[in-house]
Amino acid sequence: MFVMRAVVAVALLVGVYVLVLVVLAAIVLVDVLFFVNGRPIGFIWFTVIGGMLAFALLSGLFTLAGSSDDEVRGELVGEQDEPELWALVHRLSAEVGTRPPDRIFIVPEANAAVSQRTRLLGLVASTRRMYVGAPLLASMTERQLSFVLAHELGHYGNRDTRLIGVVVAGRVALIRMLTKLNNRSWYHVAVAMMFVSYAKLYFAVTASLSRQQEFAADATATRIAGTEAAVSSLQELPVVEAAWSLFHDKHFRPAWEAGFLPTTIFEAFAGLRGSPELRAHLDAVRQNPPQRQVSQYDSHPPLPERIAAVTALAVPSRGADRPAGALLADNGAVMDKTLVSTLVEELGVKRRVDWATLSHTAVRATRVDQSRRLVRVGGGSLGAVLDALDDGKLTSLLRTDARPGTATSAPRVRREFARGLLIAELTALVELTLADQNRARWESDWLGTTTFHGPDLGTEIEQAADDRGSTAGLRAALAGLSLDQAPTR
Repeated sequence: MFVMRAVVAVALLVGVYVLVLVVLAAIVLVDVLFFVNGRPIGFIWFTVIGGMLAFALLSGLFTLAGSSDDEVRGELVGEQDEPELWALVHRLSAEVGTRPPDRIFIVPEANAAVSQRTRLLGLVASTRRMYVGAPLLASMTERQLSFVLAHELGHYGNRDTRLIGVVVAGRVALIRMLTKLNNRSWYHVAVAMMFVSYAKLYFAVTASLSRQQEFAADATATRIAGTEAAVSSLQELPVVEAAWSLFHDKHFRPAWEAGFLPTTIFEAFAGLRGSPELRAHLDAVRQNPPQRQVSQYDSHPPLPERIAAVTALAVPSRGADRPAGALLADNGAVMDKTLVSTLVEELGVKRRVDWATLSHTAVRATRVDQSRRLVRVGGGSLGAVLDALDDGKLTSLLRTDARPGTATSAPRVRREFARGLLIAELTALVELTLADQNRARWESDWLGTTTFHGPDLGTEIEQAADDRGSTAGLRAALAGLSLDQAPTR
């Protein structure tokens, strides 16, 4: 049954070529019929439209049959750069029983993968690549990482049948073809729509084969790393992904956009992983990982099924264990290069600071963005905004696009909603004024919760933004500060 499905899948791949040839023949036939029946207008129109469709069909076919894995991502590390990581990969390749990858890349993703340049839907293979996620190196033990990498190498070493490699390569090729067609002209999209149903049939036929291959790769990796490492690795992958998303979205990206970088990115991420305030959050992810929507086309089995399968193998662990980051000669440098690989030319102009400074700077950048509209309409500074409020120009400072829910809300409700937005913008501007003159600072914990260490002027700000209010209280609280400085990034 297993081999029969693989044969059917390969036949479906060959059928793509047949389908294209049939459609091309039909286009030519219709064009000829227009010509021989003396319909020049139809002949001209169909020649143009049919030519476009034929071009899209052929470009899709060349994409399907052409080389995969043309895009290089991540930081390439040679054997001379990271000898211990390469030694581990060579050992795992030997135990799996497959040729090691030709290149290893460290990538800014909480994942690992292998790829192989192929032609003719996987029938012709050449360069192998392995991608190792920097977050895994910063979070896992060497034994856990060994399981992850051995699993990926197991895709190369599956000896069940040579057809399986063609099946998997075919899935990748079809996805690549549909993606490229959908991102081009209307006639490319039309051809892509024609192939969608065919691709769904192929994915449905091959889904069980792909899932069986995942189980086989898990079993191979478990025999090498042991059941304990296998189970803990599968449980830890969603945790690393959650921690990495939090680190990147809440800490690294805002800091980068503000022109700053942590002194050591690798240690910063490790600090996030070990922080007390994050422990409960990550433990919850570990115990209840996010449930993926599994469709009939999914190539991966559900995580609980994979964990149950490797647990049943009961393979004891071998040798000592240590942090996976110890495999790297300079983990800080690798993390830097990996994270900023697409912006490496800007790395030199980023200022290196500790995390307390970085936290403050990142929040400051968000406050500048929050107050940008108010500064623009209010005259360029906090002082100008307060002058406008004193002059009775509150209405001119309110957001004209403020909508509390529906466009039919009462005018008074809309005005109160807009006033609430104004208070938030004014608060951000006041905090900026205090912070930029060393009267306050911000601090964010690893979960992204921000604390403002400065005077609480909420009452004074609400009074200033009230219809019959006054800015006197706020001005008094800010006495001694310059209010005419426009905040900038």
